Amino acid sequence: MWVNLLKFVAVLFLNRKVSALKGSFFNLRHHVADYTEDRAQQLKQDFLEETERLATSMVGMLVVFSMFIFTGLLGLMWLFSLLWQHPNRSLILGLAMLVPTIIGIIAFISVRAIWHKKPLFADSLTMISQDWRLFRKEMAPDAQTDPAAPPDNDGEKSAS
Repeated sequence: MWVNLLKFVAVLFLNRKVSALKGSFFNLRHHVADYTEDRAQQLKQDFLEETERLATSMVGMLVVFSMFIFTGLLGLMWLFSLLWQHPNRSLILGLAMLVPTIIGIIAFISVRAIWHKKPLFADSLTMISQDWRLFRKEMAPDAQTDPAAPPDNDGEKSAS
C-alpha cells in the first residue's frame, strides 16, 4: 500500500512538473515564432532595399557608359567638323561632347556615393552578428562571460 501511495505521489509530482514545463515550452515556442518572424521581416526588407540599390546602380552605370559612348561618337563628328573648316562648329561640337561627359561623371559619382554609404546587406549582417553574439553569451557558462577573469587552460577554477 505504501509503495502504491509513493508511486501515486511521484506520478502526481512529475505530472505537475511536466505540466509546468509544457506551459513554459509553449510560451517559449510562441516567443521563438515571433522572434523568427521579426527577423525574417527584417531580412526581407533588407533584401528589397539591396535589390533596389543594385537596380539603381545598374541603371546609373548604364547611363555612365552610354554617355561615354555618346561622347566618343560626338568626338568623331567633331573630327569631321574640323575638315569642314567652319569656325563655330568646333566650339559647338566640343561643348556637345562636354555635356554627356559631365552627365556620365555625375552619374558615376552618385552611384559610387550610394555604395560607399553602406556595404551590401550591412543591416542583415549586423543583425545576424548581434544575434550570434547574444546566443553565444547566453549559451556560455557564467565563468566564461566574466571579462575580468582570465580563462583557465585546464578548465578548473584557480584557488585564490
